[in-house]
Amino acid sequence: MQITPILSLDQLGTDIRVGITMHDGQEIFFVTGKDENGPDDLIPMSFTCGYGVAFGDLIGSVEPMDGIPDPEKTISSIEEIYEEIRSCVQSSRSKDKVDMINDILLISDRLFNSKVESSDNKNLLVLPLVVEVISGIIKSGKKYNFKKSDKILASLKKYQKSLTLFAEDVMFYDKNNEPAIALTKIDRNKIPSLSYSGLTSVMVNNPYSGPKYIETFVPDTFDDLISYLCNRYVQYYHFQCCSNCRRYFAFATDSKIKNCPRVIETARYSKDIGKTCFDVGRLRSHVRSLYSDETQVLYQRNYKATFARKKKGQISEDHFAAWSEVARAMRDLCLEGEITYDELEKWFKDNYLRE
Repeated sequence: MQITPILSLDQLGTDIRVGITMHDGQEIFFVTGKDENGPDDLIPMSFTCGYGVAFGDLIGSVEPMDGIPDPEKTISSIEEIYEEIRSCVQSSRSKDKVDMINDILLISDRLFNSKVESSDNKNLLVLPLVVEVISGIIKSGKKYNFKKSDKILASLKKYQKSLTLFAEDVMFYDKNNEPAIALTKIDRNKIPSLSYSGLTSVMVNNPYSGPKYIETFVPDTFDDLISYLCNRYVQYYHFQCCSNCRRYFAFATDSKIKNCPRVIETARYSKDIGKTCFDVGRLRSHVRSLYSDETQVLYQRNYKATFARKKKGQISEDHFAAWSEVARAMRDLCLEGEITYDELEKWFKDNYLRE
């Protein structure tokens, strides 16, 4: 969702914090604040991403990829926007808290929303950092000292390293398919704690078609949010490194999924922008399965070269049609084992089409 401006502090309430629920393939991060007129919680903002995507976004790409931030760039971009938020608050001439909060929301929107149309968000482990600054503005206005938010930023840097180890040595499906067992073999001091504190409750989803009770969790601290997520992953999920963007994500099935649900913002092929890694990866996998055989590769190479000469007018349409029919038949004979690869390669050389 795009972050929309607030009109009054009543929309946020007091004591605002970030909570999470995990349901139906999505992690939903929500902002909750106590209503000044009662104990009920308000949820003025919510954000979604796929399972494990928030962790993977913080870790960054595990290999150099065009347009995809690596670990260093991930932290650098967070720090850059955080400093922009700090400067905005400190240099603001306005003492109106609503205006200051809206400025923060506008700046932080670049962290959470894609450049292309998408219902999912990104960098959601940074949300507690932004919410802490907003909370400080609500309580102290321009006098907020940023000490608590600085601490969260430091934690993000710390967790980037420990979550990488957690993803690779505990959750990564290619290494093991039993995270709980892998957990017993690793130095627990090198990964985030799985113990947490906070408020766990249930939320009713879509009561019109029958109530579904979904666990929701509002942590006491940022550390508790990380620990809660790690605890849930170990119990119910596996991690995979997306073959397209090379970032981690989680899946909750026994089948091995190779691509994540992230929306592609930059790509070598412009036609891929706006699609998900999952959709693009599935299509490419299908194409590779069709043409990975040496025989198929040989046929495709010769067909494309001959077709290109036909387009240039070097070969007539009739001659190309006759040649391609025989070429397909020869390919099929090779695939069926009637002739060898070498014999097919010799046929293409002997039947190089000329006018």
